[in-house]
Amino acid sequence: MGGGGLVWRDGEQSLDGWIEWVRRCLVGDGGFRVIGDVRWPDEPYGRQLHSGLDAAGLAEVFRAAGVAALYVSTTRGLELSSPTVEIMPVPVGPPGPPPLRAQAEPGGSVRLGAPVRSGAELDAWLAQLSPLLPHPVPMRGGSGTPFARPLAAGLLARPDGVRVCLDTLESRLRPNGNPTSVVTLVSSAERLAADTALLRDPRVVEETAVRTMHDLAGALAALERVWSPGGAPAGSPFAGLGIWAGSGVVASGSRVRVVRMEHGSARLSIGRTGAPELEAEGPVGELARWARPLLDPAVHATAYAGRRRALVTWLERLERAVFDGPTRWSVSGGHGDEASPGPSDASRLGRWLHSRFPQQRVSAGLVTADSLQLADLLTATGRVTVTAHRA
Repeated sequence: MGGGGLVWRDGEQSLDGWIEWVRRCLVGDGGFRVIGDVRWPDEPYGRQLHSGLDAAGLAEVFRAAGVAALYVSTTRGLELSSPTVEIMPVPVGPPGPPPLRAQAEPGGSVRLGAPVRSGAELDAWLAQLSPLLPHPVPMRGGSGTPFARPLAAGLLARPDGVRVCLDTLESRLRPNGNPTSVVTLVSSAERLAADTALLRDPRVVEETAVRTMHDLAGALAALERVWSPGGAPAGSPFAGLGIWAGSGVVASGSRVRVVRMEHGSARLSIGRTGAPELEAEGPVGELARWARPLLDPAVHATAYAGRRRALVTWLERLERAVFDGPTRWSVSGGHGDEASPGPSDASRLGRWLHSRFPQQRVSAGLVTADSLQLADLLTATGRVTVTAHRA
């Protein structure tokens, strides 16, 4: 890897050379400060031991500490202009603050965060991450057309992988504000160059308002085309939705967006006014297999637990929509009177929900190719989660 890589292990490359590479890419002319001497309860996060160290000086500190593996940790920081860079020992043993870590002010050749107002700007920012990765991120000809909402990109590096975070630019320019997440791409250093292709279309980073099933099918068909190298497969359930089926109305104010992509899977969210969020998740290359149930009105409906017969009827409709047949339901998280009724069919689950939560409305929360989870039900002691699998 030519002296680079976000993780260093003893015996694989020179420690001095690796820290110099980190300095060149991410730190620039600034020196390193070292935080250590972690002691509980007086110094739970350590104290500053050294400052202004160059690469050779920092390498000597880590060698003296007997560190066998290090990694680069980066965060978005409190504001877009202040991402953070740290070098830490790869954790071993129980969780806790690292015994020793080096910090520096970002200023190298790679920008950890930047405004991205169009596909072309996102393309350029992703490509300039290449020095950090085993494989270069190719330019893919992103459009210069502005996004509907200006975004801010940031890179989070951890020992177990990397994340590309896209947030609203407005939230990243607020002093000490929390980021308003748009979409997060979770990958590894090895795969990031390939996985960035999943982000390179405006339909992936923007939300779409939908009023009818026809609108929803169109949004899903667009994503299927983006994520299918050869174009949408023949016979896609999102194409050619009939007039009657397409006229079905989804919940008021519904907006569809991609919220997360992780190691080749995607999670979609349908935000709804006055109803819990509905999500679906599965492999990006198999969208039809796990998102098809979203075209069934039962998945968007809610049922009042106080009306047992209507509730059971709705649960049976959900079973047909997601699994096309009987389903095994289970309950977790309950205590006392809310404790699980054990494996149930729709009728038994309906009776249990009716007796325990007569004042609550029930709705679908998460759909995958193999399971269905209802939106969590609130109790006096926490939450109850109801999950279904194919019987």
